[in-house]
Amino acid sequence: MTNAQKRLAELKAKQSQQRQRMAELGLAESLTDETRAELDAIEAGTPDLERQIRAAAVAVENEEASQTVETRDNDGPDAEMRERLELRGKASLTNYLQAFSQGRLPSGAEAELSAAAGVQAIPLELWDVARPERRDENRADTATGAPGTVGVNLDPIRPRVFAASIAPTLGIEMPRVASGTFASATISTSLTAGAKAAGAAQEATAAAFRAATATPKRVSARMSVRLEDIASVGAANFESALRENLALVLSDELDDQAISGDGTAPNLTGILARLADPTAPTAVVKFDDFISAYADGVDGLWAATVRQIGMIVGVDTYRLAAKAFRDDADGDSLGSVTAANFCADMTGGFRTNKRMPAHSSNIQAGILHRMGRPGIRTAVCPHWGEVGIDDIYSGSASGERYFTFHVLLGDVILVQPDAYAQVSFKVA
Repeated sequence: MTNAQKRLAELKAKQSQQRQRMAELGLAESLTDETRAELDAIEAGTPDLERQIRAAAVAVENEEASQTVETRDNDGPDAEMRERLELRGKASLTNYLQAFSQGRLPSGAEAELSAAAGVQAIPLELWDVARPERRDENRADTATGAPGTVGVNLDPIRPRVFAASIAPTLGIEMPRVASGTFASATISTSLTAGAKAAGAAQEATAAAFRAATATPKRVSARMSVRLEDIASVGAANFESALRENLALVLSDELDDQAISGDGTAPNLTGILARLADPTAPTAVVKFDDFISAYADGVDGLWAATVRQIGMIVGVDTYRLAAKAFRDDADGDSLGSVTAANFCADMTGGFRTNKRMPAHSSNIQAGILHRMGRPGIRTAVCPHWGEVGIDDIYSGSASGERYFTFHVLLGDVILVQPDAYAQVSFKVA
């Protein structure tokens, strides 16, 4: 709440109190000198109070208009979010650990961040951190000999890099659901219609539904921190690097499960396991084979042209596509174009990702996505939320603290199976 908003609220509260007091005095059978003086004071101050309220309201309107313009100009977070981000930047995992290890609640920025998040433990948003800023090097001008024991200048810890998520690219939505089994139903057999002769009746036929369910399965990540390491590591971004890595490794596993989960407990059933295996090719893939894969994917319902078809293939398949040139014997001027470039330019997309499975017996699977019906849900992977556990007891004797995060997900459900197909290529 801004200063102008606080001032307006205070004035309105004062006005309400005075009106209530005037009502109480108005019900009195008689007025004493003291109550009469009080009533006179309220009446005398009412015009000024109303002027102050109007002025404060104008100040609030101007302030809100200014904030709106600033938000539009900057296209960034609002004032509340900026304050939240500022708190997140000031909060430190070390301060949380030290406070909890001493049996007390955190204070300062840590307490404010926990209050803003509505939790008493370490808030989950503390794990969403910006990359460490560049640290300037400081040198002393005076030439002094080094002591026998010297310090170690540890460079800021660098993050481990993970492959980008491809589940959203494939149209896999992740709605949050309440407690209970998630179910999705789609009409699989439609009602009927047809032309009839004069006087002929149209009989009704039954529609049919295809229903699928998903129950919660858990994907977890865990971090252990020792008090000695926090105190002695010597890197300013030690905490932020660990927080970032924990978030990334959890996200990485979630996407792997959504794509390649085999459905064998405790794994999820991913989208590849939902798609039928095509007939394995017998020849190593060439330029025309990539074009044929797109052309054969056009069905007139979910894809009317090859530009409405996207494909994600394995790394080995993409490497072959990037080296496969069209035979220019017929002089069609495509001889200098690789299959990878041609498919990327002329279709709805052609790419690879490290999450795609490796080849098996020289056969590598890919996913074909028909994208001609935007706005229709085609696949879903429900989730039941996240749980964060801060364990200060199990390792207390050895000065260790454990942070465990769980995400509850369901199997991938193909709401519209015809929007997808599995393709395969022989790579060697």
